[in-house]
Amino acid sequence: MLSLPELAAVVKALTPLVAESRLQRIVQTDEFNLYLELYGWDEPTQTGTKRALLLSCHPSMGRVALAPDLPKAPAWPLDFAAYLKAHLGRVRLKGLRLINEDRLLGLLFEGKEGGIELVLSLMGPRSNVYALDLQGKLLASMRPLSGTRSELQLGQAWTNPDKKTDLSTTNRWPALAASALLAAVEKHYREAENKAVSEHLQGTLRQAIKRELDFAIRKEANLRRDLDEAKKAREKKQMGELLKSVMSQVQPGDTRVVAKDFETGEDVTITLDPTLSPAQNLDKYFKSYHKGLVGTNMLGQQLEITQSHVSDLRELMTELESLEKVEALRAFAERPAVRTLHHKHFPEASGDGVKRPAKKKPQKKEIPSRLLPKRYLTADGLEVWVGRSDEGNDYLTTKLANGNDLFFHVEGYPGSHTILRLDNKKEPPQESLLEASELAVQFSKMKDASKATIHIAPIKQVHKPKDAKPGLVFVNKGSTLQLRRDPKRLERILNARIKE
Repeated sequence: MLSLPELAAVVKALTPLVAESRLQRIVQTDEFNLYLELYGWDEPTQTGTKRALLLSCHPSMGRVALAPDLPKAPAWPLDFAAYLKAHLGRVRLKGLRLINEDRLLGLLFEGKEGGIELVLSLMGPRSNVYALDLQGKLLASMRPLSGTRSELQLGQAWTNPDKKTDLSTTNRWPALAASALLAAVEKHYREAENKAVSEHLQGTLRQAIKRELDFAIRKEANLRRDLDEAKKAREKKQMGELLKSVMSQVQPGDTRVVAKDFETGEDVTITLDPTLSPAQNLDKYFKSYHKGLVGTNMLGQQLEITQSHVSDLRELMTELESLEKVEALRAFAERPAVRTLHHKHFPEASGDGVKRPAKKKPQKKEIPSRLLPKRYLTADGLEVWVGRSDEGNDYLTTKLANGNDLFFHVEGYPGSHTILRLDNKKEPPQESLLEASELAVQFSKMKDASKATIHIAPIKQVHKPKDAKPGLVFVNKGSTLQLRRDPKRLERILNARIKE
């Protein structure tokens, strides 16, 4: 975690690079890391430049830094990111400041409709990122207040911590220039994160393979024991053959009979069930023989399979112990057999070494079903989301969709909000545009029309007026598409609905 002198130096180096930059995207990957994509003017190159600013409140790796790239956003945005997307429209980063001469970094975002100050608080296990309004009222927090600063309350005024969070004067990079400092900080923490990921991933993989190996070894021992018991069935056949030779001597109610083994010349005592007739006793011995014979064959096959499984697991364990780099570990973890084992024994393992709150996992299920969109898959593999109701339209457009996703609606007619998810693609495929347009018409008042004019715009150009009724939005700019309806195209995309 950055000390106060280090944080001050990083802020000084960052300010000329990101001040007055426009906020374009918000990505929260987990409860600790928030990425902000900023677009600003780069003086040395005289060009517009995108930068990914990382705010990390990780207990041991908390920092503000420039990330090499923006990570992929989760399919369902986490709560804090969803809040920021809903409340931060077209804003710019006006400046960065240290608060109370402490490890508290404020980032002020302002636009025509207001602004928010994000506060990165580096307090070890109690680190957090907070959102304040321009009057200093606490609006939201990335991590629960109960585990970071329980004295704060949402909707109440922000207060600085009673005690300074860090009295250390340590500075690990005292003599570096601005660009070198930012690179050194990011390299240091990236290596620390990779090490944590490697240790976490290798640890869970090791435990998963060991658990499976221990189970397989126990199964192998049990199969050997059962096979030994099944092999005794051959004795049942011998007893049946000897009993057959003395059937005339057996009387109802007898508990035993003696027969001579013609191979050895010895007398053999055959145990009988007195409740069964002589013929039923004979049948019992031969049935036991046939059952044991089948069991021997089946158990033998299972034993061979289990022995091979034990051998494979030991080879996997040996290979795992030789891996050190996180890239190699991830490739190893992605093998189908290893991935199956990992998920079996660690179904909640994220594989990245960062602990995630349990409540974040079922994020999709926590959203009321009436707000969740219908989802369809285009022929190009992109998803199209369609709102179910006016409230669902609002939630889809203002909270679920990303800034570069495309918004579709029929020109001049009401209908469900339709979103084409681009998944970081700059230019959408033509067929996906046509399929999304078909859905926009199908779920509008123009569903029976043979032709329609479709307005298409990036989500960042779609705005909801204050106090507007549910489902009402304004669209700035964009383009139009003249759609000639195609029944086969419509049928294909309707049949490609993704099951909930």
